[in-house]
Amino acid sequence: MIRETGGSAGIRDKGLLESAVAQPKASFEKIELYRTLESKAAAYCFSTVMNHPFVDGNKRTGFVAADTFLRINGYFLEVDQQLGEESILRLASGQMSKEQLATWFAENL
Repeated sequence: MIRETGGSAGIRDKGLLESAVAQPKASFEKIELYRTLESKAAAYCFSTVMNHPFVDGNKRTGFVAADTFLRINGYFLEVDQQLGEESILRLASGQMSKEQLATWFAENL
């Protein structure tokens, strides 16, 4: 992705990357914290965007991770690039919560 869109390559913090990847599988007392595909996709995206595990491209990677997860599960986001970028920028700036992102995903499948 960095080659295609620019930026500095590299992992900034491996632990934060592992945390972002594990987040959608999180549970408490054997109860899943993220029960829907949309909430799991939001967890992938939010954790990557907010944890900043990469040197660059965290927002792009977070969106692609969520989109890929949804596609693997047979769902496709119906948004153009501009709308996707605007939503991820709102998330990164704190104007959108993880729960709101999950709702946004559900509304745009």
